[in-house]
Parts: sequence; structure tokens; C-alpha cells
Amino acid sequence: MKRHHVFDSIAWWFALNVAAAILIALLMCMIIVQFAGVWAQPSVESAGLIEQVAGIARTIDKVPATERSQLALKLASAAYDMHWYPHRDQVPISTDHDKKEHDARWTKLTSMLGRPDAGVLASSPDDVAAKAEPVLRKYAIAIELSDHSWIMFDTAQRSWGIARGLQILLTILFLLLSSGIIASAAGRRLARPVQRFADAAETFGAGSRAEPLQLVGPLEIREAAAAFNAMQERIQQLMDSRTEMLTAISHDLRAPLTRMRLRGEFIEDNEQQRKLFRDVDEMQAMVEASLAFFRLDGQQEEMTRFELGELIHTVVDDFRDMGQPVESANLMPLVYLGRPLALKRVLTNLIDNAVKYGSRARITLSAQNSQVIITIDDDGPGVPPSLIPKLFLPFFRIEASRNRATGGFGLGLPSARSIMRNHGGELTLENRQPHGLRATVFLPNASGDV
Repeated sequence: MKRHHVFDSIAWWFALNVAAAILIALLMCMIIVQFAGVWAQPSVESAGLIEQVAGIARTIDKVPATERSQLALKLASAAYDMHWYPHRDQVPISTDHDKKEHDARWTKLTSMLGRPDAGVLASSPDDVAAKAEPVLRKYAIAIELSDHSWIMFDTAQRSWGIARGLQILLTILFLLLSSGIIASAAGRRLARPVQRFADAAETFGAGSRAEPLQLVGPLEIREAAAAFNAMQERIQQLMDSRTEMLTAISHDLRAPLTRMRLRGEFIEDNEQQRKLFRDVDEMQAMVEASLAFFRLDGQQEEMTRFELGELIHTVVDDFRDMGQPVESANLMPLVYLGRPLALKRVLTNLIDNAVKYGSRARITLSAQNSQVIITIDDDGPGVPPSLIPKLFLPFFRIEASRNRATGGFGLGLPSARSIMRNHGGELTLENRQPHGLRATVFLPNASGDV
């Protein structure tokens, strides 16, 4: 029994990735919130008021107290408002906003005033200690004058084009977006080994030999991949052994058939000799057909890109050169990734059947969604519906005799369906109305370009 390590399991991987995704999302949100706060609402120090108010405060400080209130109203502009307050308790800024003691940057303002001991109060829209006065929902600076009265400057909230509500909405959207992106990346990281496993299983299930899976990912997936590799190797060995055995049997039958023909030369009865040679020829043809079928079943042609329409044209031209009634229509240009020699065998077999049993063949090519569809229609009597599934059984023929003049040995359609399934496709037969048979080839188009 294999020993499982909890820190190498899918559960541990999942928990670790989720935790990492949450931490990264929170970190990114903290960064964007900090950046948005500075960008959307700069501090009062950077709002551009300090240099302006220093000069105005020095001027008002020299004006008599009785005129300061009126002068403040006159000096107000669209950029900022001004208010003069005789006493500190009238200033709508709490003492929590005293910048003189704990912010060295305000030394610049007091030095510009020429009074280092002057009191300075400042407030911005985000200050939680600000009172609920409308003015304190703005940028404000209050400066103590030499007679201990105060002049306050305030300007409208500067949002730099982003309102506070929109700022909160954008932050929430960024949180959702970043969390979704990170969670998606973590999910793909976990799902990638499983997807490779599924792709390999689908490839092998379609009849193609899949590349061995890399043993990566959580413990359970590595063990499943190792078991799949071992299973694929065993099944492939069994299939190869079966093909080699059947090929050897078919090959070994050639020798006694050759001896039978040689011994038949000594038969004096011409009629018996003719019958024997006919049976030997039929058995020889059956052996050759079986050898070809088993070789095709055991070999795997390399995948390559080719023009499928041109391949069909080539097969059609070969039949026309032999005087066969073969027509083609809608052969659209289509680059396909597959095994051209194997597909040519399929088309040759289907067209030959259509001509032989249905007097003529008509071929069409089309692409629908993720499939390439090839149809071969004939004008024959069709096939009883109950016998259509049996046509794909090796050595089954509707015409019971093995006369090569009336057909082969029932290996063409099984071989054609095997080739189609090796491509991940399918081959079907159906009767047409009012008469005739249609053979339809379905091929996956995921790797081709239309």
C-alpha cells in the first residue's frame, strides 16, 4: 500500500493555492487603495495652498482687526474661501489637526510667516477627526496671527476627476477582478495535470498511441498518471502481440497454399484442377487481404498537414481515368492535419464500393463547427437497415460468396472505420431516399485550418 503525504495531496495543493490567491489579492488591493487614495485625494500639503496662504496671512496680519473680516471676504476667489476668526474656539478645526508639533513639513509655512511659534491647523476631506461642518469636508488651513486671531483658507475638495463613491466602486471592482484573475490562474495550475491526463486518455481511446504522461502535480495525479502510462503500455503490447500473431498466421498460410498449387499441377482431371486452383487463388487473396488489414492495424502513419480537397481530387481523378462514373462537388479548400495515405485508402474503398454496388459515386466536402464531413453517395438499392452494423465486422459480406468478381473479403469497411477512429473521427452508413446508400466520414477539425 502506497504511503500518502498530506502535504503533497490535492487537498493541500488546493488549500495552498486558495490561500496564496487570497493573500495576493489582498496585497494588490491594499496597494491600489493606497495609490487611489493619494491620487484621487492628495493631502492638504500637496494641494497647492501653502505658498498662497503664507503671503496673504502676512498681509492680513498687518491690517487692523476691525477690517480683517471684510478684507478676507474681498480676497476670496474661485480657488479658495477666506474667513477671519477673532478667537481659536471659533475656528471649525479641532486641535487634533495641529500640524506645528508633529509634522516637520509645516516648518516651511511658519518660516514663510516669519513667526516660528505661529499655530497652524490643517484639515482634508479624509480626516476622521474633522467635525461634520461642510467646510471641513474640504481642504482647509488655519493660521494663527500675531494677535492670536485666526485666518482660515479652504478650497473645494479636489478629487482629480474621481468622486469618492466612484473611487470606492473602482476599488471593489479591482478587488473582484484581481481575485478572479488570481483564482483562475491558481485553478488552471491545479487543473493542468488533470487536463493533460484527460487529453492523453482521449487520444489513446481514439486508437492513437499517446505520449507517456509526465509525473507532475499532486500525489494523486502523479499516481494516476503512472498507472495510466503502465496501462497504456500493457494494452499496446497486447495489441502489438495480437497483430504480430495474426500477421504471422496469415503469412505462414502462404507456404501450404503454394504447395497445394504445385501439387495441383499433377492432377490430370482438368475440371478438378481448375476448381482447386480457383480455391487456392481465393484463399491466397484472402490471406493477402488479411495481411494488408493486420499491417494497417499495426502501423501508425505520421500526422502531417495536407490539402484535403486536393487529396479527394486525386482519388476521384484515379477513378475517372479508369472510366468510372465518379462526381465531386463542393470540394472546398481545406488544410487538414492527419494521415493522408490512410485517408486515401478510406476514400478509395468507399468510392470503389459506391461504384461497384451503386453504379456511381458523388463526393462532397464540407466543414461544420469543429468537424470536417465527407459524404459518398451512390444510386444502388441500399442495404437492409438490420445489416448496416454488421458491415463493419471483419469478413462479413452481404453477398455470401467469396468471388473476387463480386467483391472482396469484408475487410474494407472495418479497416476504414478503424482509420477514422484513429483520427478521432467516425464512419457511418445510412440509406438514402428513395434509394441509394450514403457513407459519411466525420473528422475532427480542431487541428486544421479552414
